[in-house]
Amino acid sequence: MTLEWIALGLSLIASAPWPQAPDVADLFAPDYRPAERAVDNWRRQGALHLDLSPDKALALALGRDFRGLSRCVRLNNYWCVKKAGWTGEIAADEEGHVAFATAAEGAAGAAQLLRRYYVDFGLHSARAIVSRWAPAQCGAPVAVRAPGRRLLGPEPKGLTTRGLGSTLRAKWLARHRPGLAPRKRGKGARKIVGVRRSIVPDRVGALMKTPTIAAGIGAIEAGASKAVAQKTQAPVRLAMLPYPGIAMGPDPRVGASLPPLPKFSCAPETQRILNYAASIASGIAAGPDADLALFDAEGAPTPNFAKALFNMAAVEIGPLRAARTLVDAAAAALEKRAKPGAAR
Repeated sequence: MTLEWIALGLSLIASAPWPQAPDVADLFAPDYRPAERAVDNWRRQGALHLDLSPDKALALALGRDFRGLSRCVRLNNYWCVKKAGWTGEIAADEEGHVAFATAAEGAAGAAQLLRRYYVDFGLHSARAIVSRWAPAQCGAPVAVRAPGRRLLGPEPKGLTTRGLGSTLRAKWLARHRPGLAPRKRGKGARKIVGVRRSIVPDRVGALMKTPTIAAGIGAIEAGASKAVAQKTQAPVRLAMLPYPGIAMGPDPRVGASLPPLPKFSCAPETQRILNYAASIASGIAAGPDADLALFDAEGAPTPNFAKALFNMAAVEIGPLRAARTLVDAAAAALEKRAKPGAAR
């Protein structure tokens, strides 16, 4: 009997599938941490792909922070690219900035977006590119009513029968007001008589008669005052009467009931865009409105493309900079894809 049980156990073990080993790629796959708003490998990626001195790169890899570690650095997104289904995109923060699995994939996404702006959208100057890449954030503020305050509406239903506050005394007083008490039916019911208006005429005594010399003086004075009023006062039409809450227009005698709308200035954002565009055009073009010449006639990126990409990262994650090797690799990958017959 024991041998039979052993044989049965061995047969079950032999027929059962062997457990599969976990995928190594899944074990070491980057993960986005929403509480930290960062990818878990951003320190290693920063030590490899940021233009840092050896001591700062080592400190970053060991978990030490220093000045200039912006949110886009923690997302492996040195160009602050927004969410659009990029390769290597694993998540996005509340403002739509992409969290890339690696900094190389973030650079590749930025290179593709810059090419799309220049080639597909026809944005050839630095100012035109920045106006779409980092548009101005100015506009009228939204008026918000203070919480905890409510406007009074119409009279609540049932107030005449329940009373104010719905207390017992208020209910009793509301039900036993004069003339509104419930009528009893049957024997012993009293007939409630409502309040009637008096029909007795008022007796007014005769007024004292005025002398003959004073007769008509009041009528003459009243007629004269009416004539003067008719001559001095202009006729008043209903449309001229002011309506509460509406300004009367250009009439200086009537003050406007509404304050003038505030004027919003985009001067700070315009200056920011100009500074950003000037930084991109530095060493590439004559100014922020000149053609950057990022691509040639065949659609291949020129050396200016890598320079512009490098300058843009310096603005987005400043004072830090992306490594030249990272930018050159992204430009080379884009050039390889731009060749005829290359897979897109």
